[in-house]
Amino acid sequence: MKKKVLHVINSMQPGGAEVLLTNSLSPGGLSGHTENHLAYFMGSSYLLDKLDKDVQVHFLNYKGAKDIMRLIRDLRKIIVENKIDIVHTHLNPAGLYTHIACPPNIPQVHTLHTTYSMDKETSKFKLWLEKHFYFLNKNTNVILLSDFIKQDFLKSLPFKGKAFVLNNFVPDSYFDIKINEVKKEPGELKIIAIGTLKPLKNFEYLLEVFRHLKNKNIRLDIYGGGSKEAYETVIKETGVRVKMMGHANNLEAILPLYDLFIMPSKFEGFPLSVFEAMAAGLPLMLSDIAPLKSIVKDNAVYFKLDNAQATAETLIAIRQKKIDINALAVKAKIYADKMVRRDLYISRLNVIYKTL
Repeated sequence: MKKKVLHVINSMQPGGAEVLLTNSLSPGGLSGHTENHLAYFMGSSYLLDKLDKDVQVHFLNYKGAKDIMRLIRDLRKIIVENKIDIVHTHLNPAGLYTHIACPPNIPQVHTLHTTYSMDKETSKFKLWLEKHFYFLNKNTNVILLSDFIKQDFLKSLPFKGKAFVLNNFVPDSYFDIKINEVKKEPGELKIIAIGTLKPLKNFEYLLEVFRHLKNKNIRLDIYGGGSKEAYETVIKETGVRVKMMGHANNLEAILPLYDLFIMPSKFEGFPLSVFEAMAAGLPLMLSDIAPLKSIVKDNAVYFKLDNAQATAETLIAIRQKKIDINALAVKAKIYADKMVRRDLYISRLNVIYKTL
């Protein structure tokens, strides 16, 4: 008999964790191994349409701090009435609230999607609550996205529970995308950046880089949800060759339009967009932060975040083919094939479920 698993997340608005969860619960994924329920607090989106028809969805319509006790009661009711065997949570505060709701005899495992010591996005209060009322419990189980993130987590707090490493994955369809090679001195070097428009993604740095490229045949398109106004004001004032493209649902069709993927993040966990580009065969240029270097290794060109002119000069060298990004992309695709296939993720996740 299949185990019944309740997956809990804050929102189903598109983001790395939300897309990962959706893809694991889409046809051909976890449903072949477990009976799945999905509970989310707020924020419906097109992602729900991608779920396997057998996934039972529970929308909790969370309305904020004053609604916490009702939310916890509803979560507990879902767990008890559906005779859930395992609870799998994602993100803060979903992990903490579910921990409070979960009967002590039901194992819970929580996927941490960020590098713990570098998390500047979650409020200090929520991090404190999560640490003292969840992570320090000896029965806590966590999934970390890489060995680096696991080591960082274990150094950050006296954790006594079980810690597993499980890489994210990308849909197999990304491996079928055909990317054109970058020719020497192409008519235009077309670069794509992907991510929600928020400070940790550091797209402001790219605007600074492109101040040094205004007379070069290099352009950048940034895809991601969020407020574009501040970026567009800078673009208009400086005349840089950058466009804010907004959110896109069809990245598989968009990636082949570009020559290079760039990510200037200040910190990351295991960003799906990097591995989507890698699986598609699109060359990578990434900020030289430890979380990215630990998972991408030597399969990208890296740049520092304190020298915009040097980063611009690297882009010029790529356009002039002084840096062979095509060979790098071929090697990276092979690496991704061994790292981020969905069947590997599903198999390894089920092993974790069996150990809880």
